[in-house]
Amino acid sequence: MDSLAASPLHASVRVLPHITRLDDRLGDFLVRVVCECGGCREIQPRCLPRLVGWKMTLKQLALRMRCSRCGQKAAAVVAVARPRPRRVSKTPH
Repeated sequence: MDSLAASPLHASVRVLPHITRLDDRLGDFLVRVVCECGGCREIQPRCLPRLVGWKMTLKQLALRMRCSRCGQKAAAVVAVARPRPRRVSKTPH
């Protein structure tokens, strides 16, 4: 999982190793599915419980996920921090 955070492609988003289930932190994170082919997709956790339930762990979820690019089983499923919106200056320039 550290290699996902260190990769230049995924450097802007922080991996959250303390999240183990979909209901941790009230679902305030993104689920990243990564494949060996280079495919990567981020999913909102609130979209998954209808299919798998809130109590599913990310390890169990990794066994069920497939890559949207090549169709292979996903290499990793990790929780990543939501990107924060940038502040807009209130004073005109």
